[in-house]
Amino acid sequence: MGTGPPDTLRVQTADNVSLGYSTAGVGSRMAAQLIDSTVALALVFVALVAAGGLVSRASTAQGLAWGAGAAAAFAGFVYFGYFLVYEAVTGGRTLGKRALGLRVVRIDGSAPDVTAILVRDVVRVIDLGLFGVGIVVMFFHPLSRRLGDLAAGTVVVRERSTLSLAAATAPPPVILRTPDAGPPIEGIERLGTSEHNALRVFLSRPGLTPQLRAKLAGDLATRLYERLQLPPQAPERMWPPELLIERLYLQLDMRSR
Repeated sequence: MGTGPPDTLRVQTADNVSLGYSTAGVGSRMAAQLIDSTVALALVFVALVAAGGLVSRASTAQGLAWGAGAAAAFAGFVYFGYFLVYEAVTGGRTLGKRALGLRVVRIDGSAPDVTAILVRDVVRVIDLGLFGVGIVVMFFHPLSRRLGDLAAGTVVVRERSTLSLAAATAPPPVILRTPDAGPPIEGIERLGTSEHNALRVFLSRPGLTPQLRAKLAGDLATRLYERLQLPPQAPERMWPPELLIERLYLQLDMRSR
């Protein structure tokens, strides 16, 4: 696990795959907190109204005092219980976090357990109560973690947007160094869909190292010479392998339209 660029949580999975999460900033977290507090206070109001009816039935001053204390404790239980129950059931989300596209995760990228959520909510009293110390800590922390996050080993991240089926299954874009299809290549009519797809796969992998890219291009060009049945003196054999591949792809693409 690491923190890579600012506001980014980078996690190394057990399969040695590196995942990056964009962490939530102070502004978005406070906006989510405002929404959640509004909802929680509405629940508290309903709870107090219900409890008030019971307290009013007390016949003695001591009974009223005990009833008022119990009502206040119940209100606090409802307020903090909203965060605890909602995050435990939904895997680190609340209504406010859902609205802002945020989620609580453990620092290793996994979903928080009930213990972590409970610790976050207990420390929430300090974060929000002591002169907004939680906001100050979030402002200076590189991952915008409050005291509750530090104690629970959690961080609030932005949810990844869900891709549509068409976007998820779309082939990667082809990257060309030149848009010039060049002169007609002799023997191109001998190539079909399989060769066209092979060229597309090669040209849509920009992450290859220069050495590996040059080797793959040379191997692919050698096979294409045979498929095209190019004579030894053919000018196409003098082209750099990648230029041949790009021009073949462009010409095959035009023929398929």
